[in-house]
Amino acid sequence: MTTLQPQPSINTAKGSRIAGANSVGYTTKSSMVYKQALFIRFGGMGDILLATPSLRAVHQAFPGIQIDFIVGGGMTDVLADHPLVRRVITFDKRGVDSRVDHFVPFLYGLSRTKYDVVVNLHPSAKSVLMTAASRAKTTVSFNKDVTIDPATGSVTHAIDDFAKQLTALGIGGIQDRYLDFYVDPAAKKRVVGLVDARGRRVLVINAAASRPINRWPTDRFKALACHFAEQEDVLVVLTGAPRSFHTVFDDIDEISLASEITAVHPNILNLAGQLTVRELGALLAECDAFLTCDTGPMHVGSAVRAPMVVLSGAADPERTGPINPEATVLIDRSLPCVPCRQRTCIFGDVRCMKGISTNRVIDELAAKLGRGLDREHHGVQPAGV
Repeated sequence: MTTLQPQPSINTAKGSRIAGANSVGYTTKSSMVYKQALFIRFGGMGDILLATPSLRAVHQAFPGIQIDFIVGGGMTDVLADHPLVRRVITFDKRGVDSRVDHFVPFLYGLSRTKYDVVVNLHPSAKSVLMTAASRAKTTVSFNKDVTIDPATGSVTHAIDDFAKQLTALGIGGIQDRYLDFYVDPAAKKRVVGLVDARGRRVLVINAAASRPINRWPTDRFKALACHFAEQEDVLVVLTGAPRSFHTVFDDIDEISLASEITAVHPNILNLAGQLTVRELGALLAECDAFLTCDTGPMHVGSAVRAPMVVLSGAADPERTGPINPEATVLIDRSLPCVPCRQRTCIFGDVRCMKGISTNRVIDELAAKLGRGLDREHHGVQPAGV
């Protein structure tokens, strides 16, 4: 049974990897000596976290290297205080940063840093210009590979797809594939204040997903939340992004969605719109079970080794799913189109998600809540701890 209590400062990153400990020692066949590196990866939380094993491999292969990481707008917290990252540089490609009068000074700033190597994991017109502006002597550009291996019927996981580019640096693949997430002590302290578990097991539910095709029906979330809220020894917590967050697919209001689900029972705590990314990580690092679709918070849960149940349909767990053993992925493979790996449903009804029954999800969550796992977390602690 997990209770959310503050920990001494030396352990504030429960759910986190100590930098340099319990990690694989990477070597490189390259004769080059790199002192400063730039990683580029826009996109959402998952896109960035899936790149952290590659980031870690480069840091270990080239001792003493200083790494900067460019992320998209609103994504700074995903890598904030990461001990292997010197600077997290935000570039909002859909905002003011793309204006010429902002972009040119941005490029000039990159040129002054004098990077030795650029790892561009998000090739685009802007990232190519950033790479060129860096004047790095070595550049690596991501070449996405989603071909299906005829021998296994599977695609390459995104973690390994990113990592394959490191062969250009003499790094022959990665062995430690876990994601990194720094659990901030201040964020953990605030979560402790918000979640009064009182000895109850904590079930966190993230009902939203950035793509409609990845969402489970709301009425099923309601039924499931009500089922667990009726149990006196379980505290149900709803999460969701603030209204300032917008997807490119629709105008989903995650706060309203969470409120609709919360209304089914008084024993549900609604934290939608109230948590930062770092606070979400702190909550997931301590919860007893986490229910989510394939979306950004799923990757945060994977990084902190949350015992979670992932609902998947169009999203291919072999490509983007969690790799930690504490995760269970539920997917209806009876449909020939699953996983279609598409952004919209060709049938218009997202039948793959509807094929996952409420009772099946309840059974999986009940098993995790009853198991009370004392798990070993993998994220990142401050260097020197």
